[in-house]
Amino acid sequence: MRPNITITIPTPYLPLEEYCRLTGMKEGTVREMIRDGRMPIRGKGDKPRAGVFINVAALTVEALSESKISLQA
Repeated sequence: MRPNITITIPTPYLPLEEYCRLTGMKEGTVREMIRDGRMPIRGKGDKPRAGVFINVAALTVEALSESKISLQA
């Protein structure tokens, strides 16, 4: 029997500035990653001037998938 592990993501989306502060990444680097599709963001929908929010939930799923564990979301 496999053990179940629960991972809680307290904030599924982070503003770009907060993500950069927490990770130590430069804002220009993160913006470049967003432009070329390496950084998932929340869609802006019909608000093109809305702030940029990094999709931390998607990054977490990607990281877990790369660890070769069975993932059920």
